[in-house]
Amino acid sequence: MGNNYKESVIITSFDENYMEYAAVFIKSLSINYHEDHIFDLMCLVPQNLISEEDEFVKKINCENLNIKFKCSDRFNKLDEDGLAYEAGYISKNMSHRLFIGSLFPEYKKAIYIDPDTYVNRNIKPLIDYPLSNKLLATVEYSGMSRKTFSNSDLPYFNNGVFIADLDFWRKENLEDKFINWIKNNGPTDCIEQDAMNFVFRNKWSPLPITFNLLAFKLTEDKKLHQNYDNPLIVHFVGDLKPWGENEIPIWTNKWRELQKNLLI
Repeated sequence: MGNNYKESVIITSFDENYMEYAAVFIKSLSINYHEDHIFDLMCLVPQNLISEEDEFVKKINCENLNIKFKCSDRFNKLDEDGLAYEAGYISKNMSHRLFIGSLFPEYKKAIYIDPDTYVNRNIKPLIDYPLSNKLLATVEYSGMSRKTFSNSDLPYFNNGVFIADLDFWRKENLEDKFINWIKNNGPTDCIEQDAMNFVFRNKWSPLPITFNLLAFKLTEDKKLHQNYDNPLIVHFVGDLKPWGENEIPIWTNKWRELQKNLLI
């Protein structure tokens, strides 16, 4: 699949609790997107936030992204059926990303990025990254494969940043497979991420760690910053959010500085 930007879409997802923080991510993306094409950025939101689109777009104030709010009927049905589970800091709206194939039939390629992220430099390497498999994501260095599949030797990806072949998503009816897995296995700590890992097993390939540097690891591995001092995306996964009390060296301050500029 080539790099036809008109056939590609950037997607994020958030609810009312993350809306303010998502604005910081999107602003950092806009600052670091330098192509002539105005890229479509779709925000997966609950139905009650659809009316907030104009105010949100005005706040971010960028000309290189076409920002739209979208809500999936299939997500609404999942929620109505009590299958859009919440767990800790993971809201039920995060299951919204499971339905990007049906929600965006006009696109062939999706670049998904979580809202608790910070784009540090030119986003072009991620947008142009070759889609060599049906899904590309960064390997998660945690015990999730053992927790989810009772097997430590299975690769497990973090779906905070991924690139997806949407034609495959639709052709293989993956959304039905996600739902069936959730029905049979939920709730879990990361239900939609677990479902994606199960359905995409043997059909995904790794992205560079620089595309989804899990910020909390910087506090655990002192050499990680030395080895990856200029990541493309820093992901504040877990409870060390930049709007909280704890700080990640360098990156929390960068995120907070950008937030201050948005609030002016």
